[in-house]
Amino acid sequence: MVAKDKPVIGITARVEEDQTYSLDPVYGRAILRAGGLPLIVPIVDREDIPLLCERLDGLIVTGGGDINPTLYGEEPHLRLGAVYPGSDEYEKELILKFLELDKPFIGMCRGLQMFNISLGGTNYQDLESQFEGNLHQHKQNAMRTHRTHSVTLEDESLLYDIMKEKKFNVNSFHHQGVKDVSDQLTVAAHAADGLVEALESKNHQFAMGIQWHPEEFALQGDEASMNIFKRFVDECLIDKKQNQ
Repeated sequence: MVAKDKPVIGITARVEEDQTYSLDPVYGRAILRAGGLPLIVPIVDREDIPLLCERLDGLIVTGGGDINPTLYGEEPHLRLGAVYPGSDEYEKELILKFLELDKPFIGMCRGLQMFNISLGGTNYQDLESQFEGNLHQHKQNAMRTHRTHSVTLEDESLLYDIMKEKKFNVNSFHHQGVKDVSDQLTVAAHAADGLVEALESKNHQFAMGIQWHPEEFALQGDEASMNIFKRFVDECLIDKKQNQ
């Protein structure tokens, strides 16, 4: 793919209290390998969000810290970790504007939860103390490429169409998770304990959230995981050409 045809993919970074940005390079490497051009998205003024979203061809909202529960009308739980409300509100506005433009979007790990919350869903602030049922380990104590628990994809999901796998093991690094699913989204995958592992929009061409980190497996040569990024970049390229 020649450089002028490569879609520009915005990737959010974790924002620390001192306003510094941090991002695991695996996200960008996966996009590069899939044929896209990654761009770390900083926090911009609210009035500039529409222009930023128009310039980007795709968006990935990544993992990070806990989400401010006031976004979905709850008081903070005792086990709520560090939050950065300014980053939460910014990511919500980015997601909603991207969906309004119907441009390709993926939320990963925390990004899945932000996707759901932005559309009216809610979160477990702490799975261990709030999840009802036989909860499995979702914050693994192993290297990032270790596959710690299983997920099962829904047959009719876009994710199943992309990965061509029904059940497989994934990595897991979260103590929060999807509670109430937005009525604008459909569940695309569950863990064996019933926790939501992937969501897809009912109203957009390509908008999904994934709780695990397929970028880690994609860079290890896993074809099914790499296919997520290839399809995403392909969709971004199609949208880019349609809007030229």
